[in-house]
Amino acid sequence: MPKRTICIQNPASLAVKSGSLSISQDGKQKGLIPLEDIWVVIVESHQVRITAAALSRLVDAGIGVMFCGDDHMPNGLLLPIGAHSRHAAIVDDQLAISKPLKKRLWQRIVRAKIGNQGKVLDLLGVDGSVVRNIAKDVLSGDTSNRESVAASAYFKRLLPRGGRRAGPYSPALDYGYTVLRAGIGRTAVSGGWLVSRGIHHANNLNAFNLVDDLIEPFRPVVDLLVVQKRLGGKLTPEVKRKLASVFEIVVSTPMGLVSVQAAIEEELHSLKAAVKQRDAALLELPSVIPLGRTFIE
Repeated sequence: MPKRTICIQNPASLAVKSGSLSISQDGKQKGLIPLEDIWVVIVESHQVRITAAALSRLVDAGIGVMFCGDDHMPNGLLLPIGAHSRHAAIVDDQLAISKPLKKRLWQRIVRAKIGNQGKVLDLLGVDGSVVRNIAKDVLSGDTSNRESVAASAYFKRLLPRGGRRAGPYSPALDYGYTVLRAGIGRTAVSGGWLVSRGIHHANNLNAFNLVDDLIEPFRPVVDLLVVQKRLGGKLTPEVKRKLASVFEIVVSTPMGLVSVQAAIEEELHSLKAAVKQRDAALLELPSVIPLGRTFIE
């Protein structure tokens, strides 16, 4: 059962009591959610009150906390720090990854992303074969930049009006990707990974290079959700609620049909095996399928 993403969109007071998140409004308790059931908390309203002690207890429970700016788009993320033993155990192996292994891992990630983009088009009634076939040409390290070529072809077909950056679906895509990034960051950091050290991304100003590598095969899940559910235009509270449920969408993985949340955990677990055994083929990545019954309407 996937854990919950909690969106706080109205003025409220948050506290942690007896292992649960307490949500109060006007002095009255409106909700009490066990911490073990929470994946990420999104604090959108600037009239939410929460103490440093409560934030500390949330991250101690492995919960990511995302904050939003004046434009109501996510602008900050508080993540749990992996236990010292887990951190030391994986970071040594992570820092020792060879360049050839990094290139093979990135090749696998890009192929999975492009394959999922093609599947999204198929599911939306658009021929995805042109995009999907590009995956066959992805070299080790994607040195010929097939990812960019595929993205151009994909978004022309997916979003014929306005494109990726200036179309009616752009705000929803940005919001959905950011929520997804928070979930992957939460899993990677709590697992002890050094998230600033990426497989392909290597921006010294980016604290989440590894997260931005691992998010790629999952982006098409957000694309399918946004376009199929027609979440374009204004980011209403209802639209954001649907976007925050992205972790509950079902995808296919080598271990079967699972939620995006479970697929993220599988991705990080298999990456550890791939790094330790120096075998990129061990990295397990999701495959897009039609939106499933676990999606909360």
